[in-house]
Amino acid sequence: MKILVIGGSRFVGPLLTDRLTQHGHEVTIFNRGHKYGQNLNKNFKQIIGDRNGGFSAVTNKFDAVIDTCAYNGRQAETAVKELKFDFYVNFGSVASYKKSEIFPITEEFPLGPWSPFGDYGQGKMEVEEVLKKSGCDYASVRPVYILGPRNYVERERFIYHKIISGEPIIVPGNGQAVVQFVFAKKVANTIALLAEKKIPGAFNCAGDDLITLDGLVLEMAKIAGRKAIIEHNPKTDGKNYDENQFPFANENLIFSNQKLKSLGLAFEPLLKGLKRDYEEYYKDHLRLS
Repeated sequence: MKILVIGGSRFVGPLLTDRLTQHGHEVTIFNRGHKYGQNLNKNFKQIIGDRNGGFSAVTNKFDAVIDTCAYNGRQAETAVKELKFDFYVNFGSVASYKKSEIFPITEEFPLGPWSPFGDYGQGKMEVEEVLKKSGCDYASVRPVYILGPRNYVERERFIYHKIISGEPIIVPGNGQAVVQFVFAKKVANTIALLAEKKIPGAFNCAGDDLITLDGLVLEMAKIAGRKAIIEHNPKTDGKNYDENQFPFANENLIFSNQKLKSLGLAFEPLLKGLKRDYEEYYKDHLRLS
């Protein structure tokens, strides 16, 4: 297949391009010239450009377009209008869902505002609305919080740093919100599968395991062989969540993954993945200043 990847220069992106090229696809990358230092397989073409300026430099038609960096409706509208393709895969987010008190959240639940996700969630919702109205064949992958080596969002590194340096970890609210996680490689493989098979629809991408925020910190401390100092801040609960104080909001985020599992996908146990990533990456990549 001829596949265009928009963006994708970090974290999940290089895993995705590796997966696509290793499966023999003809891959073209469109981004602002960022290097692909993570990639094991360099067998792809790169077109340098800024999506906010349009896609005039992209003239070929593609079997599939994978958009890893559409953050608002305007960006999606430009891509759908200017690119030539048969199928479109949107790297979305569960942040696009409307806040719910019914769980698990399935793909049929309404999209809408959810205060801790702010403009990010609003933008991701806009992207989905544009795709729905466009009439094109498309899939949207909606991951929960993503974990893995080289995570550019300060998640694992943030928590391990606090644990190992002996600093208190300030968890929002009471720390008892129940959340799910998924690992970057699984997200990459999911996106690739939907593009290859041209399977339309929305798909929650979430691991099977549920854990509280406090529980996550305690388990990560065990992995690091240290003791965690947990404190709670009720002032950063709900709409007052401060991601600079802790990387996850104290919001119950429980999503059904049955649609992806019906396609034959399986999810790695949370603790197994955390242990592997710590031993293989984070243990040697912590800034302890």
